[in-house]
Amino acid sequence: MKSFLFIVLTFFCTAGLAGSNPEKEPFIVGTASGYAPFVSLNEQGKYEGFDIDLAEALSQKLNRKLVLKDLGSMPSLLLALKQGKVDALIWAISITEERQKTFEMVYYQGDLVESMPLIFWKTVPKEMSDLTICVEAGSYQEDVLKKLPGIKLKYLDSITAAVMDIKMGKSSAAAIDPSLLSRFKTRYPEIQVLNLPLPPSQQSLGNGICLNKANPALAALVREAIGEMTQDGTIAELEKKWKLR
Repeated sequence: MKSFLFIVLTFFCTAGLAGSNPEKEPFIVGTASGYAPFVSLNEQGKYEGFDIDLAEALSQKLNRKLVLKDLGSMPSLLLALKQGKVDALIWAISITEERQKTFEMVYYQGDLVESMPLIFWKTVPKEMSDLTICVEAGSYQEDVLKKLPGIKLKYLDSITAAVMDIKMGKSSAAAIDPSLLSRFKTRYPEIQVLNLPLPPSQQSLGNGICLNKANPALAALVREAIGEMTQDGTIAELEKKWKLR
C-alpha cells in the first residue's frame, strides 16, 4: 500500500512540476529595418529603435519571448500577418479607416494626422500637376497619393533614399511621416514642406500595432498591455529616448 501511495504521489508531483512553468510560445513580430527612429540596424547589425524597444517591453508584458522577422516591405508584412506567419506587425503603421476594416489596430503612439507633408528640395512648385513623388510601397502615404490625379509615384525603400532622389532632381517630392519631418528638416535645411490636407476618411489616427482579426484573444491582451505601458509612462519614456516628443 505504501509503495502504491508513493508511486501515485510521485506521479502527481512530477506532473505538477512539469506543468508549473510551461514554455511560452514566442511572440513573433513582423517589422522592417530602414525606418529610423522606429526601426533600424546599428553598426553591430542589431535592430534598434522606438518600435524595437516597444516590442521588447510588450513581449515582457505578455510573458512571451520576442522573435523579430524582418520582412522588408509593407506588402510583405501585411501578407505575413494574413497568413498567420507573424503574430503582430510593429512598424509605425498608420491607423486608417481602411486598415481597420481588415486588421485589428491597437493604438500606441502618434497624433491625429489631418494633413500629409510632402517635402521638396529648396522650392515648392506653384503648379501641383505632373509631379513624380517618392513613396514606399504599401504605405499609408501611397494609399493617399494613389487617389490624386496627375501624380506619378516612384517607389523607394526608405525616406533617406527619397531625400537623395529629390536632391538629385530625379523626383519632384517625397511623402514623409509627420513624426520624421523635424528630424529630416534639421538634417537637410534645404527641404521645403507642403502640407496636403486630407479628408476624414484618409486621415491617420496615429500608429498602431497591427493584429489579425482572427485572434481576438491576443488583441485583447495586447490592448491591455499597451494601456498599462501608457499609464505607467513606459511609452512616454521611449518617445523621449528616441526623440519623438
